This record gives sequence, structure tokens and C-alpha cells, in this order.
Amino acid sequence: MAYLDELFLPGPSPGKIYRVGLFEDKPLCFRDADGGLKGIYIDILEHVALKQGWKLNYVYEPSFQKNLQNLEEGKIDMMVSIGFSEERAKRFDFTKENVMTNWGEVFVHKDSTLRSIINLSGKRVAVMKGNIYYEGSHGLKNTADQFNLDIKFIEVASYEEVLLKIDRYEADAGLVSVLYGDMHKAEHQIQGTPVVFHPIELRFAFTKGKPHNAQLIKALDEELARMIEDEESVYYQSQARWLNRTTGTVHYYRLLLGLAVAGLLAALFFVISFILQAQVKKRTIELVEKNQEIEALNAGLELKVAERTLEVLQQKDEIEYQKLELEIINKQMRDSITYARNIQEAILPERSRICHYLPEHFVFSQPRDIVSGDFHWFAYDEHTGHSLLAVADCTGHGVPGAFMSMLGKSSLDYIMYEKHLTEPAQILQALQGDIYRALGTNAKDGMDIAICRFDFEAKKLLFAGAQSDLFLWRGGKITTIKGSKFPIGGSIKHYKIEREYQQHSIALREGDVVFMSSDGFPDQFGGPDNRKFTSRKMRELLEEISLLPMDAQKDILRKAHLDWRGTTRQIDDILVVGVKV
Repeated sequence: MAYLDELFLPGPSPGKIYRVGLFEDKPLCFRDADGGLKGIYIDILEHVALKQGWKLNYVYEPSFQKNLQNLEEGKIDMMVSIGFSEERAKRFDFTKENVMTNWGEVFVHKDSTLRSIINLSGKRVAVMKGNIYYEGSHGLKNTADQFNLDIKFIEVASYEEVLLKIDRYEADAGLVSVLYGDMHKAEHQIQGTPVVFHPIELRFAFTKGKPHNAQLIKALDEELARMIEDEESVYYQSQARWLNRTTGTVHYYRLLLGLAVAGLLAALFFVISFILQAQVKKRTIELVEKNQEIEALNAGLELKVAERTLEVLQQKDEIEYQKLELEIINKQMRDSITYARNIQEAILPERSRICHYLPEHFVFSQPRDIVSGDFHWFAYDEHTGHSLLAVADCTGHGVPGAFMSMLGKSSLDYIMYEKHLTEPAQILQALQGDIYRALGTNAKDGMDIAICRFDFEAKKLLFAGAQSDLFLWRGGKITTIKGSKFPIGGSIKHYKIEREYQQHSIALREGDVVFMSSDGFPDQFGGPDNRKFTSRKMRELLEEISLLPMDAQKDILRKAHLDWRGTTRQIDDILVVGVKV
């Protein structure tokens, strides 16, 4: 463990010296050719230390595992570039604000054809000991055990050693963070793969229970929150410097995260389906063979009936055991989908953020399955003061629908924050292009979506819909503003049609209520004749409740749905959003 010279930063008064542990994790933290410490974490920490009057003593230790040990034993006060997890929160204290979101990716040699997690079975995979993408609850090690993948793990002390193992053909693959892999792949004979793991938040960590932790965490959280809100801050300047991108890097990586998570879900679902099918096929063959044996034995001597009966009972026990095995696999699949729901909920807009800009609103969301194909999206344009709100209904339910919803959410973020398009019709046009490029023209997947842009200062609303309408309540009456007849994506016939999404401009009045909805609510079967609720009934219901507080409207919609549905199964995801002017 190498102790570097203390960095004394000027402050308003002499401050306490804090020991900071770091390791080689470029571009987040690293030592350059001259021995200087660089990286995004260093820039942020020095900026905060300067404002707080702290004195920092950097402790450079190449081994990540050794850094964790030093932090746990109190040999250092804090550690940078560490992924947060519930397991680690039992060992260390963490900041609440995360510096970046990162995830693990499997890298291989340039001449390798490995492209899926199944291909890792029987292979040598280099990993960094103590790394969360390897040892975390949803990391590669647990995933391999869960799906009976025979992987030979080669544990090393650093990411650099992982890449060198691949270079020298001492490992068939290696697991590192996507940021580190992308930053260093040009220096090695390696390439990335679609196999990704465990998106996590990178934070600052502290020795558990130290008296000064509360002060450090409070200062770092407050400064980080301020920097993240200011696109000219050290936070964005540092990312532009070390990631070699503009200050839009955060939004770019959010898009990559959405696509990576979607890819992870698809790969995970593929693996689960593959294993289930293999298990069922194997058991079916065994049962058929045993049934044939039983039939042959029954045709034999009567003296062997008792013996064969015993065999049948044993086979029955085996069938029960096989059934239990399949139930366990099914539970693992449900647990994985529940984890996918947590990821999906994490990328939805924060309620507090929507409440800040749209104080009177409600969101009634009720997925049919664990994860949903419907999603809502919110963005605020700092330059114009406009608020944008969208409601989307993606093809399918469950995991396929969730895959599309995350792809749509990531694309909308990219269109807003990178392309800087803020008019609803322009956004739909750009979204259509993104889905086209992501899925191709032969895909039948897509979404219906309605987008509103609120300009409260000018009392003006812009609306555009892709096979989705807007409902405006004014003076006791609901008016329907029709969206364009084309969806986003869809079947090949839709791609052959030249699409131009119509934009509506509406002058707003105080007391107006705007509603957007997926088709799950009006299409629900129920009632005395087991028929659809219908759009007409939904408009009538909205007319009746629009004068009530927004939370009360949400509760009435939920009760109306449950009363209508009764014992009938929910047929689709449900999403209704209302905003009062």
C-alpha cells in the first residue's frame, strides 16, 4: 500500500485530515505516468474539499480487495469509486447521492466469437476479486451458479490484470466495468460483448460508524446535488475531460444504461427460457422412456407385478422431485423479473421532480404482470421553462413490454437532452427513427404515445400523439384532441407509410385538466355482461370527477376499474395521467 504526499487544500479554517483510499479504475480514479492522481472522483473530491476546508491524504492501493479491507479496518476514512449494494451497506456507510451509474461487461479477445452468457460455460473468465459485478447478489458468480454454468473463474487483483489475461490467451473472457473496458480496449487486443451485468450506482464509502461520517456524507451529498443540477459545474467538466465527451455525457450514459439493462433483461429471459425448455425436454424424454418400460414389464410375467409396482412408486417420487425442481426454476425466473421491475421503476421519472413542476397531477399505473409495457416520461427544459410529459403504451406485456418501455424511455431522454428537440411532433418523428434503427423494419414491436409540452407562462399547450389521444376537461365537459393514426414502430406496413405527426396548439385556461391514457383502462372486460369498459364510459367518468382533488381522482379511477373488473383477470397494463392547470 503506497501512501502519497498529503494534499493540503486551503479552506476557511484548518481542517481535519481524511485518508482517501483509491485504486486503478480509469477514468474514475487512476495514477498517471508521472505518479499524479487523476480522474472524475479526484476532481469532485478536491472541489468539495476546497469548499469545506478539508485536508486529504490519498492512499493508493492497486488491489480493490485490499482497499475494501483497509476501509473496513479503519486504515482509511473513505473510498472512491465503489458500487453501492444492500450487502455492502451492512459493512460501510455510503453517500446518498451517486456519482455515476456503471455496469459490468464481459470483454473477449478480438478474434473471439463469444457473444452470449451461455457461451461462457466451460470457459476461463478473469475477474477482479471483491468486484461487485463478480461477487454481488446479481453478479456473474451467482448467475453462473443459478443457471449451472460451468465457468472457471480466474481471480486477480485489478482490472488491468483482467485485460492482460485476455491479451495473453490465459483467459477466454474477462469481466470489468463498461467505463474501464471502453477506456482501455484500444490498448489491448480486446472487444466488448452483449453480455452485461448488475447496473449499480457508484458512490463514496466510509468506515462503518465513524463519528465524522455524518458531516462528510452531508457535505458530499449537498455539493454533489448542486453540481448535478449545474451543467457548467466541475461534475460535468470532469466528465467532459476524462470521458472525452460534451457535458451531455450523463444523458448519453443514461441512454446506454437503458439499452444495456434492456439487453440484460432480454439475455436473462433467454437464459431462463433456454434452461426451462432443456429441463422440460429432458424430463419428458425420461418419462416417455420409463412409461415404455412400464408397458413392456406389464406385458411380462405376473410374478414381477409387485416389483414393477415398487418401481412405479419410485418413479412417481422422482416425478414429484422433478416438479419441485421446475418450481424452483420458476421462482428464480419470477425473482429475476421482480429485479427487472426494480430496474424499470428506477428509470421512471421521480415523483418529487414531477410534483415540483406539475404540482397538481396524478399517475395511476397498474401493470398486468410484474413489469409493465406502459410508461410515463417527464422532462423539464431549463432554457425555456417548458415541462414535457408523455404517456406510452408499448407492444406486449411483461418482460417484452418492459424491454420496449426502457428502449422508449432511453430514446426520449436522448432526443431531449442530446438532440435538444422539445416540440412534441419533432420528438415523435425522432423517436420513430430511433425505434426504426434499433429494431429494423421487420419488427412488429412499437408503441402508442401521447406527448404534451406545457408553457404555463404563456398558458399554452402543444400536443402530438402517435395513435394516442388527449382529453381536455373544461367547464364540465371533456373534449378529445385526436392524435395521428400512425404508431411508433409497428408492423412493416406502417414503415412503408410516410409518417408526419400532427401537432396541436391549445390555449390553456385556469382550471383546465389534461388527461392522457393507455388503452388498458377502457379495454378492460367486466361488468354484468363481461364487456369492455369503453372509451365513452371513461370520458363520462373523467367528466364526473375532474373537479375533485387529483389524488381523489386517482382513487376513484382505481376503484372504478376494480369494481368493473370484478373477478375477471386484468387484460392489459393500465396507465392514466392527469394534470390540472
